[in-house]
Amino acid sequence: MAGNLVASFVRVRGQRDRIYVHRSDGSEVSWVFPTYGEGLPHDLVHLVVEAAFGLRTGFWGRVDAGVDPARVNDEARLRGARAARSKGGAEKYLGFGADRAELMLAEGLAAAPWFDPEVSEAAVVETCARLGARAPGSLTPERVHDVRSVLLALRTRWRRIETKGTLRLEFFADDPSRGFDAMRAAPVDEPS
Repeated sequence: MAGNLVASFVRVRGQRDRIYVHRSDGSEVSWVFPTYGEGLPHDLVHLVVEAAFGLRTGFWGRVDAGVDPARVNDEARLRGARAARSKGGAEKYLGFGADRAELMLAEGLAAAPWFDPEVSEAAVVETCARLGARAPGSLTPERVHDVRSVLLALRTRWRRIETKGTLRLEFFADDPSRGFDAMRAAPVDEPS
């Protein structure tokens, strides 16, 4: 069985947030992003939903396989600038590889309205469809409830960070649900 990826989401109030990743092969990568304030970082939501729905080649599976999101985003910005000059369109996800079906599903799942108290299977299906992705077969009312519960608990921990703190989550590319099970079992405690 392969190892796990550990993602450390670092919040420093008044600064850009950061992600430090230790991949399952021992390599590391990091990137910064504008703060989401009291809201969870988008990439953290990705990790939760990809684990919950067993996505092996979504965003986090690709990061574990060696993709550097900061480099991919920089390349996309350059392509976008060139395309704008030639009246073409930028392909934001090109640097993630040719087969991006599961990546687009991951985007749809991460964009779903998980913090809406009335979130439903239908809302998740609709959000995925807007991105051209078909919702996973494992999407059930129980799974929607579980994902929402984990995200709410993580948001509580994120909001408790007063000056600087870190949330660490694991992602198992060979068995994503293993990481989600650990998140469901984790108590809502103080971040480190």
